[in-house]
Amino acid sequence: MLMRKIKNSLLGDLYYEIDHKSGLKIFVYPKVGYESSYAVFGTNYGSIDTFIKRQGEDAIKIPEGTAHFLEHKLFESEEQDAFERFATTGASANAFTSFDKTCYLFSCSNKFAENLEILLDFVQHPYFTQETVEKEQGIIGQEIKMYQDVPSWQVLFNLFRCLFHNHPVKIDIAGTVESIAEISAELLYDCYNNFYNLDNMVLACAGNTTVEEVLSVVDRIVKKR
Repeated sequence: MLMRKIKNSLLGDLYYEIDHKSGLKIFVYPKVGYESSYAVFGTNYGSIDTFIKRQGEDAIKIPEGTAHFLEHKLFESEEQDAFERFATTGASANAFTSFDKTCYLFSCSNKFAENLEILLDFVQHPYFTQETVEKEQGIIGQEIKMYQDVPSWQVLFNLFRCLFHNHPVKIDIAGTVESIAEISAELLYDCYNNFYNLDNMVLACAGNTTVEEVLSVVDRIVKKR
């Protein structure tokens, strides 16, 4: 493990950049005396990543909106979903998908280590079934239709379609109702295994925490695949 202490020249604060033995890149920004803490666990996988490799096969094209769909489904588990787990600690949790990243996050005023354990645990343990995927297709389909009625969103992607004739940045991050109908549980596992590897991921923590606390949780919870 390699750890570097870095001073922010603008603010004069110190933060730490850590190359963990698992391959995970970690940033810790301790803020002594702060009441709240924040953590985000992200992967370099977003809507513009439109191809995956399957073992023994050439790269295959995946449906538009798959990264965003996977983000939604990763909160579910066979027993208790991640939002329910965070509710027991009082943390506020969320996630987002951009063109090139998917991130899962929480903020809390106490129990930081417990919340960090939940975050690292659920992101590393996907659970997809065809039944729940089909249910989610209806939910995300409604979300897509809702954004079709947001003028600023439509103007943005109309501009992208004019500027980028071939690049997938022109495609709505959530995909289309037709494209997400092609997503299966098997495909989600394939995409997860392609992109959710620790050497393709970053953990950033800030607020009322320490390097020692973060590393204690990471050492126990992260698993190298």
